[in-house]
Amino acid sequence: MNNNPVQFNLHGRVVVITGAAQGIGAACAQRLSQDGAAVALWDVDDTRGQALAKSLTDQGRRAIYQHCNVANKSEVDAATATTVQAFGHIDGLVNNAGIFKAAEFLDITEADWDAVINVNLKGSFLVAQAVAREMVKHGSGAIVNMSSVNGVMAIPSIASYNVSKGGINQLTRVMAL
Repeated sequence: MNNNPVQFNLHGRVVVITGAAQGIGAACAQRLSQDGAAVALWDVDDTRGQALAKSLTDQGRRAIYQHCNVANKSEVDAATATTVQAFGHIDGLVNNAGIFKAAEFLDITEADWDAVINVNLKGSFLVAQAVAREMVKHGSGAIVNMSSVNGVMAIPSIASYNVSKGGINQLTRVMAL
C-alpha cells in the first residue's frame, strides 16, 4: 500500500501564498513547491518569510519572498507586480493571511476589530482582486480563500474573527458568480 499523498504536477505554475511565513501558509508553500510550482511568499514577517524562501531555493525550488501587508492596497499591488515580474504570470492564490484577537463582545476595542477585519476580510478582497486581474490576463487561474468553521458558527470571545471568516465565505461565493 502506498501511503504517500497524491502529488500533482505543478511545473510551470505560479502560486501566490499570503500569510506564508509560518503555519498553514508555510506548509502550503512547501507542498506546492514540492509539486513543482514556483511560489511567491507574501507576509509581514520578513525574517521567517525570507528564511522559508531561502530554504525552498536551497532545495532547488523556485520561490520569492515579498513583504506584503494584505490590508494595504499599494503593498498588494506592488507584491503582485513583483510576482509577475519574477515569474511572468500568476496561476494560483492561497489567500491565507489572517490574524486573531480574542475578546468578549463588550470588551472588543475598535482598533482590534478593525485590525482583524482589515487583515482577514479586506486583505482577502484586495489580494483576490489584484491576483484575479492577472489571472484574467493570463486566461486561467484558481483561488483558494482560507476560512474557518468560525465563519459559519458563532464562537464566544472571537466576534471579529467570526465575522471576518463569515465575510470571506460570502466573498468567495460572490467571486464564483
